Amino acid sequence: WFGTPNHFESSIYSREKVGRSPNLFGSGIIEFQGLPQSNRLTLSSADEPGETLLLCLTFVRKEDQSPLGNRSIHLYHATHEGEYDPTNPADESTARLGGTTRTDTEGRIYLHTILPGDYGSGSDNRHIHTSVEGAHPTAYDIQFAQYANRGLHRFVRNSDQHFMVDLRKQSDGILLGFARIEIRGTIGTLENTGI
Repeated sequence: WFGTPNHFESSIYSREKVGRSPNLFGSGIIEFQGLPQSNRLTLSSADEPGETLLLCLTFVRKEDQSPLGNRSIHLYHATHEGEYDPTNPADESTARLGGTTRTDTEGRIYLHTILPGDYGSGSDNRHIHTSVEGAHPTAYDIQFAQYANRGLHRFVRNSDQHFMVDLRKQSDGILLGFARIEIRGTIGTLENTGI
């Protein structure tokens, strides 16, 4: 495992919601890395400080578990130092480490970025913000099991808008995580709605 003893200890309390992440570490990443560029998003350059993070995300409708295909997904997060550095100081969603991609027909995207730092004065609150086109509500957060305290694990278990991802450190030092993100109140496919 990796991280401080606190990070290891905190991962013990995350099994309920972390269970949403398929056990695809290793071979499963190949499927996501093979997605077309239109379904991939790179938020950080090679020289960005911080640990490299790869996320393989599948978005589904909570109501029937069907894939949320061809949907615009906006993701953003803080730097490794916990700063958003927004281009518009009044709008955190314009964070320097942010961008938009689309899900494929199976609701999948592949994200290449860095592990966000703790934001503000809090600790154990590393997360990525996600906005999903056509969802009600539109905002969802991705948290990391190894970087969350017991209180945050409890909060995420009781929230429909927060998801816990169990990260694994690969032999090359890269952090890898998989998650199935269940989106509430989604409208039909974009082709059928005219959005």
